[in-house]
This record gives sequence, C-alpha cells and structure tokens, in this order.
Amino acid sequence: MIPENKWEVVKTFIYRYSGQVIAITAEATFERAMQAMSIKAVDLWVKPLSPSRMKSAIQQAVGNLTAIRKKNTEIEFEQVIRYESLFIDDYVPFHYPVYLLEAEHRETLNDLRAFINQFDFDYKPSVFSTHNCIILVFRHDFPEPLKQAQRFLREWKHVEAGSIVIVVHTGSEDSLFQIYMKLIRMMETTFFIGYEQVLLAEDAQDWVEIDPFLTMEEQRNLIFMLDEGQGDKLKTWLYEEFFDMQSPYLEPGLLRTRLTSILAQVRRFMFRKGITNQDSEVYYKKVFEIILYGPVLYRIVQELILFIHYLFQTVKEQQMYAKADVVESAISYMENHYNYATLSLTEVAEHVGRSPSHLSHILTKKYHQSFREMLIYIRLQKAKELLGSTDESIQNIAVSVGFRNPNYFSRVFKSYTGLTPREWRLR
Repeated sequence: MIPENKWEVVKTFIYRYSGQVIAITAEATFERAMQAMSIKAVDLWVKPLSPSRMKSAIQQAVGNLTAIRKKNTEIEFEQVIRYESLFIDDYVPFHYPVYLLEAEHRETLNDLRAFINQFDFDYKPSVFSTHNCIILVFRHDFPEPLKQAQRFLREWKHVEAGSIVIVVHTGSEDSLFQIYMKLIRMMETTFFIGYEQVLLAEDAQDWVEIDPFLTMEEQRNLIFMLDEGQGDKLKTWLYEEFFDMQSPYLEPGLLRTRLTSILAQVRRFMFRKGITNQDSEVYYKKVFEIILYGPVLYRIVQELILFIHYLFQTVKEQQMYAKADVVESAISYMENHYNYATLSLTEVAEHVGRSPSHLSHILTKKYHQSFREMLIYIRLQKAKELLGSTDESIQNIAVSVGFRNPNYFSRVFKSYTGLTPREWRLR
C-alpha cells in the first residue's frame, strides 16, 4: 500500500533497519513482485493469506537471521551508509563528518582515489564517486576534521601536481542528502576563488541574482572598443566586471551567460572584419566551450582577453596584407598600361578600389615616391630597354612608352639619368 512516490524513501529505511523482509500485498501484479525482489524479500504474500505459507516463510526468515554471523562494525556501517542516501533524502540525521573532494581536471580523479586509499585517516571513511568528485563519509566523530582535510591537501600537493579542493561538513542534524547538497553548494564557490584550499560547507551563502545580458549602452561601448582596437580599455573593463568579487557571489550560471553575451559581440566583430579563417573559427569554438565549462572564472576571462588580442593582431595583419595587395596591384596595373599617355592616378585608384588620395598616400609611404614619379620611373626603364635593344627612333620610343612629346621625353630622360636618349644609346 506504499505510494509510488514514497517507495524509494521506504526502501532506504528497509535497508537501514531490517534483517529479513517478508512482503505482503493485495495486488498480484508484476510491479509488486519486482518491488519485493528489489528489497530481497524472503517471500511475497498475496491476500488471502495461507497459514502454512506464512509459517514456512517466517521459519525461513528466522533461519536466515540465525545463519548470518555477527558482522564487524565496519561492515555494519557499510550496510547503513548507502550510495542512494546522497541523492534521495531519507530524513535520517547524520552526525559525522563528510568531505567532498573535486579535482580541477577530471583526469586527476584516478590518482586522487589511489591517494585516498593509502592516506592515513584518523578513521577510514566510506568512499563514493561521481563523474567529477569524490565523497568521503566518516562513521566516527573525531576532533578537528578541518585540520585532517588540510593535512590531506598538504600531503597531496607534495606528491601530486593536479589541483584539488576539499569541502568539509563537520556534522549536524541534517540527513546525508542535505549534507551533500550543502557540500555541492559550497564547492561551486571555487568558480570564484579557485582550487588548492579547504572550505567549510557551513560558510556557503545564497547566490546574488543579476540580469546577465548586456545593456544597450554596454553593447555600444563594447562594439566601439572592439572596432577601435582598444585592447587595454577592454581588458580593464573585463577586470572590473569579473575580478575581485566578494561573498556573497553572483550566480555562476548567470555570469557564464553574461560572458557568452560578450562573446556574441566579439563574434559579430569577427564577421565585420572578415575574420573567417579556420584557425580563428577553431579558437572561437574553444573559447565558447571554456566559457560554458571552465571551472574557474578568472581563467575564463583571461582566455577571452587573449582571444580578443588575437583578433586585434589578425585585423592588423589583414590590414597590412590588404595595403600590400593594393600597392602591388596598382604597380602591376601601371606596368601593364604605362604606354597610355592618358594613364592617371584616378584611373589606377579606381582599378584597385581606393580613392586617389589614399592610393597616393600608401604608395608614398611604401616606396617614398609619388604616383607621377613611379610612373615616370616605369616608363624610363622601358625606354632604356628599347634604346639598348632596338634601332627604333627616339621619337617612336618616346610615344611607345607614353610620352606624347619627344622633346619633353628627352628632357625628362636626361634629368633622371644625366644623359640624353641618344647619349644613352651610344655609350
């Protein structure tokens, strides 16, 4: 007659206090049979009851109890402290210390379990493991459980390299489930304070709720700092937002959401600047996963700062390459069209997609020559080749390299080389 939602709690009490179990029900169903099997019942009686069967089952149960030898204290304790007690509240007070140990990196857990097995505890605990932590449940009350945890941490640091944290519950009227919840709650503060320390579960405080999303003003400021490449200001802002927090702390999940909101603006910056290469994409996904799953806040923020710095460097390199490409494209166009007397800065600038003033600026900055000086240089180099390798008249050569007036060509040629075209050919 036990309600379905109370069955697990009743099972806990059966495990804790019963020696042998006989189940009775008015429902001859498969579900009732499975429940009887789950508690290892000697027999399942189905109403109406048979006196002979009742007698037989009771005799078997008494015989089983007689046959079981007295168990030592440690084994009896193992019967009482069950793994399920951590996750299902049986409302039974537990008065002894409990430790929760967590490693910063999960691959450290195997070494941590081995270290626990050889550590000289005042009293040997029961050891329970989850996917990311280890619970030590003691069955004795002993003096200064906090100091024993500190000694454990010191000895661990001497022999191992992985970072761990220990949360200690010293004892109360709470059930094991309630104790475990407090330990987990205190363990979450490592998100702010890091590892390599011993904490008290009793020091846990409620989280402070915040709106995790950026305001419109914060978005505008962030976009401006990104577009202007203000790395130092961005770094200062992120430090002010996420470092030097004091208890009571902000809710970690909301902080992760805020960081993803910042990363979303960084992502838009990548699209605006055309940063879509494979390395950048891999780096972005790595930072996104660190924000979601990174165990310590300050390391997450450091990774975000490094990523933004990487993007700023990428933008600078792209700008340098873009300028170099524009210059080389402009010179290539001049070399292919130098023979046109009408070739102008405006025409070349239009070809490379820049304004005439911008093209003139980057040409002068890279080669220390104006557009006109570079065009004359290209034309005179071609004229020298023709003067030395052909018998063409100087007039025809002048026209073929883009000079309309042969006399002007001769004056320019001499001003640059110190010789007239004829003297150059005859030298």
